[in-house]
Amino acid sequence: MSRFLSAVALFLMSSPLLAATKEMDAANAPAETVSMVWVVVFVVLFVVSCVGFFAYIWLKDDKSEQAASDK
Repeated sequence: MSRFLSAVALFLMSSPLLAATKEMDAANAPAETVSMVWVVVFVVLFVVSCVGFFAYIWLKDDKSEQAASDK
Protein backbone atom coordinates (compact mmCIF):
# COMPACT_ATOMS: atom_id res chain seq x y z
CA MET A 1 0.00 0.00 0.00
CA SER A 2 2.80 2.41 0.82
CA ARG A 3 4.43 1.63 -2.52
CA PHE A 4 1.17 2.59 -4.28
CA LEU A 5 0.84 5.82 -2.30
CA SER A 6 4.41 6.82 -3.03
CA ALA A 7 3.84 6.16 -6.75
CA VAL A 8 0.67 8.29 -6.70
CA ALA A 9 2.48 11.09 -4.83
CA LEU A 10 5.35 11.01 -7.33
CA PHE A 11 2.88 11.10 -10.23
CA LEU A 12 0.97 14.04 -8.74
CA MET A 13 4.17 15.99 -8.06
CA SER A 14 5.49 15.43 -11.59
CA SER A 15 2.28 16.56 -13.34
CA PRO A 16 2.93 20.30 -12.90
CA LEU A 17 6.46 19.79 -14.20
CA LEU A 18 5.15 18.10 -17.33
CA ALA A 19 2.62 20.88 -17.83
CA ALA A 20 5.34 23.51 -17.41
CA THR A 21 7.53 21.90 -20.06
CA LYS A 22 4.62 21.78 -22.49
CA GLU A 23 3.89 25.47 -21.80
CA MET A 24 7.51 26.33 -22.49
CA ASP A 25 7.27 24.62 -25.87
CA ALA A 26 4.14 26.60 -26.66
CA ALA A 27 5.76 29.85 -25.48
CA ASN A 28 8.73 29.34 -27.79
CA ALA A 29 6.52 28.82 -30.82
CA PRO A 30 6.43 31.76 -33.25
CA ALA A 31 3.45 34.06 -32.76
CA GLU A 32 1.16 35.15 -35.55
CA THR A 33 1.60 38.76 -36.51
CA VAL A 34 -0.99 41.25 -37.71
CA SER A 35 -0.61 43.22 -40.89
CA MET A 36 0.35 46.86 -40.30
CA VAL A 37 -2.65 47.92 -42.39
CA TRP A 38 -5.04 46.64 -39.72
CA VAL A 39 -3.11 48.43 -36.98
CA VAL A 40 -3.39 51.71 -38.88
CA VAL A 41 -7.10 51.13 -39.54
CA PHE A 42 -7.69 50.47 -35.84
CA VAL A 43 -5.77 53.58 -34.75
CA VAL A 44 -7.62 55.80 -37.24
CA LEU A 45 -11.03 54.45 -36.21
CA PHE A 46 -10.16 54.79 -32.53
CA VAL A 47 -9.02 58.41 -32.88
CA VAL A 48 -12.02 59.35 -35.02
CA SER A 49 -14.45 57.77 -32.56
CA CYS A 50 -12.82 59.58 -29.62
CA VAL A 51 -12.93 62.94 -31.43
CA GLY A 52 -16.53 62.31 -32.48
CA PHE A 53 -17.56 61.45 -28.94
CA PHE A 54 -16.02 64.59 -27.45
CA ALA A 55 -17.46 66.74 -30.27
CA TYR A 56 -20.91 65.30 -29.57
CA ILE A 57 -20.59 66.03 -25.84
CA TRP A 58 -19.30 69.54 -26.53
CA LEU A 59 -22.12 70.34 -28.97
CA LYS A 60 -24.75 68.89 -26.64
CA ASP A 61 -23.42 70.95 -23.73
CA ASP A 62 -23.26 74.07 -25.91
CA LYS A 63 -26.91 73.65 -26.99
CA SER A 64 -28.06 73.14 -23.40
CA GLU A 65 -26.25 76.34 -22.33
CA GLN A 66 -27.90 78.26 -25.17
CA ALA A 67 -31.33 76.91 -24.22
CA ALA A 68 -30.73 77.92 -20.58
CA SER A 69 -29.67 81.45 -21.58
CA ASP A 70 -32.69 81.87 -23.88
CA LYS A 71 -35.10 81.40 -20.97
